[in-house]
Amino acid sequence: MPILLAFLAIPLLEIVLFVQLGGALGVLGTLLEIFASGALGVFLMRLEPYRNAADIRSALAQDRSPASPMAHSALRMIGALLLVIPGFFTDALGLLLLIPAVRVLALRRVVIQTRPAPRDDIIDGDYTAEPDEAPNPDRLPPRRGPTQYRD
Repeated sequence: MPILLAFLAIPLLEIVLFVQLGGALGVLGTLLEIFASGALGVFLMRLEPYRNAADIRSALAQDRSPASPMAHSALRMIGALLLVIPGFFTDALGLLLLIPAVRVLALRRVVIQTRPAPRDDIIDGDYTAEPDEAPNPDRLPPRRGPTQYRD
């Protein structure tokens, strides 16, 4: 339900911001902002794979996990994509995701929300392995095939 509300609210917010800021900036200023943010977004999207590879290579060279550089790269790519989408609100979100401190806060929130809850149904106990007894010949399954005994 929150995602559906976001899909409805964001376009409405973009329209309101276009009317308000478009009136203040004028047509030329609004078009310049749209094209400039789109060009910046495309530039960052083209640059990101190289930056991502360098960050991962650096993390592996320092014996660190590449998970953090990969997560930061994903958020930078989302920020660049938001810059490509025309609108003032999406541009603001895209620029925010390009700031490292904001990415760290966003990643912390995602990690906290996706961490599994502790299980309360764990029962602590001990066990010991006892050696198996020799098989009882009376308990063996019947043999198949010809028998030794004849009547």
